[in-house]
Amino acid sequence: MIINWGNPSTDESEDLFTISDELASRANSSSKRARDTFEIVKPDEEKLSQWDKIMSNAYVVPFTIAFVVICILEYYFSREIYRDILPQAPWVIGIGIIFISIVIAELMVGMLSSNIRNKRFFEEKKVASNSSKPDSDIRDRILRDVKGQFFFGFILFVAIGVAIFYFSKERVAREISAGIRESAFGIQDILPVLFYVLEVLAGLFVFYLFKRSVLAYKNYRNRKKYSKEVEISRSNTSESCKYFDDAEKKGYNTFLDDVSNNIHLGFYRNKHQNTNQQYLNYVNEPQKELQTFTAKFKDANGYALQVTVDALTEYKFKESKTSNSEGVIEMDFNSYPEDQIKQFRITYFGKDNKEKQVEEISGNYSLNNTNLYEIILK
Repeated sequence: MIINWGNPSTDESEDLFTISDELASRANSSSKRARDTFEIVKPDEEKLSQWDKIMSNAYVVPFTIAFVVICILEYYFSREIYRDILPQAPWVIGIGIIFISIVIAELMVGMLSSNIRNKRFFEEKKVASNSSKPDSDIRDRILRDVKGQFFFGFILFVAIGVAIFYFSKERVAREISAGIRESAFGIQDILPVLFYVLEVLAGLFVFYLFKRSVLAYKNYRNRKKYSKEVEISRSNTSESCKYFDDAEKKGYNTFLDDVSNNIHLGFYRNKHQNTNQQYLNYVNEPQKELQTFTAKFKDANGYALQVTVDALTEYKFKESKTSNSEGVIEMDFNSYPEDQIKQFRITYFGKDNKEKQVEEISGNYSLNNTNLYEIILK
């Protein structure tokens, strides 16, 4: 609240104002970083939500759990084959087979799962160049792509399966020649091939789950960063407003001296810091709008008074104007939304027009008021 209307600001109050302005500037910078981060968070969250909706009945988690179990079993039954190929580190072959299985599964999944095709359709619709294309054209192109990928993946799938079968048969032949075993190639020797086939089928959604996990982690980090920047902005805004109030108490002349837009925004945000709609009402930088205040001034006997009004709003915007002879005044403020007048200084002459009088009024007077305020002066 203004204590000093007519005198220059004191040195102490100007120092406090400088601190307030610096804190408000930091708050606005944090808000800008929060807005930039939210521009990343919003589409990522939308993508995750759509992915989950599209893939809800695809049994992604059960398939992936089965993939892990089958990989362990596949290595257990195939380790002797891998040891023949790379005695020093058979596990390297095992990891290689897992990696190849995931690649093959990713190549084939588009043809085998309508969920994956629908996910790709959702992503293709987000591409600007596809906005004017019919949905049927986009789906046809996706189908052509997945058919080509499936064909290539199937060739790899068969080639790797044949290779495992070959090495398994060779191992049995060597064991028989060495006298290690007597039985011929049997059903137990086909298990590595069988587990490889199951590994590919169970791994259809592994790459999708990996991409979703990466996106979810990225979104978590950005959401955390967003919350941190909002809290920094909130803290600096609150401190800025406290220092500004102290500056006014120490004699800062808000009406005569300049007030930066950082301060205006600070008081706007301070008013909205407890709202649930942080995105709309707190972090986002509002647009100024022309707001009007209309009132009629009378003396204690009900006679209209021509007055000169100096007004200061909640967000520290200021305006001066003289009413007409009937005491009616209309003041325009280019301010942020939901501003209101908090203080008036009213200068007028009494009924005899000889003695100038000054009154100060404090209160909450909304802008864009539909009903004319009637203000009675002493």
